[in-house]
Formats: sequence, C-alpha cells, structure tokens
Amino acid sequence: GRRCVITCGTFGRYAEEPHAPLEWPELRGIPLRSLCAGAFHCCALGTSGELYTWGHEAGQDLSNGNLLGHGEPTGAIRPPQRVAALAAHPVAEVSASTYCTMVITVDQRVFTWGDSDGDALGHTELECHTPRWLSEPPLRGLRIAHGAIAYTNAAVATDDGRVFQWGGNAWERGVAGGRGARGPS
Repeated sequence: GRRCVITCGTFGRYAEEPHAPLEWPELRGIPLRSLCAGAFHCCALGTSGELYTWGHEAGQDLSNGNLLGHGEPTGAIRPPQRVAALAAHPVAEVSASTYCTMVITVDQRVFTWGDSDGDALGHTELECHTPRWLSEPPLRGLRIAHGAIAYTNAAVATDDGRVFQWGGNAWERGVAGGRGARGPS
C-alpha cells in the first residue's frame, strides 16, 4: 500500500476547517518507525533513524526556542523537513511535548530543543533552536535507553535501569520538591 502521513489541526492558527485531514507529500513513501506530536509541531521518525519535524516553529505564544529544531525561528508554519543537526546521529526514539522535543540516538545520547520553561530541556540554554546533546554530568558517558519529555519536565532511563529526571521549576517547585537544582539528577 501507499505510505503517507495525514494530520488534522492548525498548529495554533485560525483556519476555516481546523480538523480537515491534510496529507504531507514531503513524507510520502518514507518508511516510518514512529510518530509523535506536541501542541504545535509533529515528529516522524524514519526506519533509518532520520527525524522529520513540521508545524509551527515557535508555537502560539512564540516560545523561546525553535520547536522544529531547524535553527533561528521565523514564526512560520513549516512543512516536514529532516532535522539536519541530527544527520550524523541516527535517532532511536523521539518524544514531543507542547513546546519541546527530546530524542534518544542509536548511540544512546539524549538531545533536546525547543522551549526552556521550567528547565524541561535539561540544560541552561534559554533559546534552543537546534538539538543540543546533554553531555554534562551526570549523563556524560551513560548509555541512555529511553526518554520522555513533558511541558516543564523530562526523564531518561539508562540501559542499566537508572532513572534521571529534571525540570518542573516553572510552577511545580521542581520535580524534586523545590530543590531548585537545574539539569538531570
């Protein structure tokens, strides 16, 4: 059969028919492993580890990082495009939230980008427009097996069963009861 990706919605802008199905021809025929979506963007993971993102670059309230990971945002709605910054890092897993994205690569690294509210990205870069590798301690040298990201927090699990989490510092006083720490712990 024919391979295609069909979505509905408007990525935060007004449309006459906001729920009309829309096929994305840029992804036609590409074998995909998984799909995920935030409120304003979508991600498609190809079977060879290539990641495609599309939707609104900055979200409805103009987040402080490019949700698509394609560089400095213009505020536009973009069609599917491969995330060039990850070309040398095939992706094994992707997770998206309202304003941010996380990937785990085949070589078991974790990259995040998008909006940094609540420290959900696990690093201190306030305007993160492209994927950034979380290479600082305590994740340095660890083999990351899985990850998930939410609006203001995230977590990863290593292949030996350890879990690291971070974020939540915007409204929830942090995932560790208001400890005020930044980054994975």
